[in-house]
Amino acid sequence: MFKNRNFLLLWSGQLVSIFGNRFSELVIPLIILHVTDSPLKAGVVAVSTHIAPLLFSIPAGVWIEQRSKKTVALVSELIRALTMFMLVATIFFGTFNLWFVSGILLMTGLAGVFFRISFNAMLPRVVQRQNLVDAHNYLEGADAVSTLVGPALAGIALTVIGGAWTLSIDAFSFLLSFIAIFFLVVKEPVEKAARNVSGKQKVNEGLQGVRFLFGNRLHRFITLNHTVLNFSSYAVVLLVIVYASQVLHLNDVQTGLLLSAAGLGNIFGVILMRKVKLVNWNMLYGSLILTSGIGVLLIVLSTSFVPAFIGMFIFDGALSMAFVINGAGRQKVTPTAYLARVSSAGLFISSLVAIVANLFAGGVAQFVNANLGLVICSMILVMNGLIAYNQRSLNKPVSAFEASNELI
Repeated sequence: MFKNRNFLLLWSGQLVSIFGNRFSELVIPLIILHVTDSPLKAGVVAVSTHIAPLLFSIPAGVWIEQRSKKTVALVSELIRALTMFMLVATIFFGTFNLWFVSGILLMTGLAGVFFRISFNAMLPRVVQRQNLVDAHNYLEGADAVSTLVGPALAGIALTVIGGAWTLSIDAFSFLLSFIAIFFLVVKEPVEKAARNVSGKQKVNEGLQGVRFLFGNRLHRFITLNHTVLNFSSYAVVLLVIVYASQVLHLNDVQTGLLLSAAGLGNIFGVILMRKVKLVNWNMLYGSLILTSGIGVLLIVLSTSFVPAFIGMFIFDGALSMAFVINGAGRQKVTPTAYLARVSSAGLFISSLVAIVANLFAGGVAQFVNANLGLVICSMILVMNGLIAYNQRSLNKPVSAFEASNELI
């Protein structure tokens, strides 16, 4: 894959961007917990990042279909860099305010909507459809490396240089991603560019992407997986941060190291995926999601750093592989002309789930305890795994499936 110059640029941009995100994902909740001592407020601030995707992802998909995906991605990364620098300035000058921080994260989330949709729409054209599983696995590798190094360094940086300078690393990462995409060379004929489409028709076409997610049994299964994966990812991370602080009594550096276990698990998952990618879809996904649930349960049973680290390693390593299978499967069975709107519909679902997950995690940790929240997440993962095993129609590898227009 790295012999493909365009994919190498996309991968490099994602590597640095995710690396920066890992800093803000740890630092912002920790700052709020230190200031307010409220897991619920930390969850509410995290929700602000997902409000814009919930409101704008569906019309954005139709809008992006008619424009250059590269240009949209470039502008989006520039906006994300500027808004993150605004957040850095807020903390640096001591004017930290929860509402202002939420507003900044809302703008960052809006730019992220356009970036993710345009990125997902470009990917099959850059790597060719037969390479989608490998492409998603390599991108998961970028996530793995960033998750391994990022949280640990973020915890150290937060302790040594403070929140403002630590968050500036995330802002600079968006600029580096902008540079990588700038040098991308990709042929992307704009779909249906000459059409004059009414606002009502744009909404209908956007909703068509949502209907595609539920159009037949296969797509409903993918959407269920998509929901479970995103809910678990957001809820468990916030719950683990709270659990580390309030139950295990870890400091910022130790909490960062605990989250870095996820990156170590991701790296193991990327290596293993190359060996198991030809296993039948239902058996592979079901086994991965069950393993992830066991990892969460191990975290709950932990009373010290080491077993929690092992649990995080198992949870996120298996979950990252499940993300690869589900993401590649969705793109494999979606026609190229509809990738943007289907991606935007998926983003709409992700945003709704992320809001629920963060409010769930913050609320349960605030009013009961983080342990209960982690147990519920484990049960959801196990149930999803059992459902996957029963999908007899998926008794072949993801790479063997083809795109179909039957739902359009």
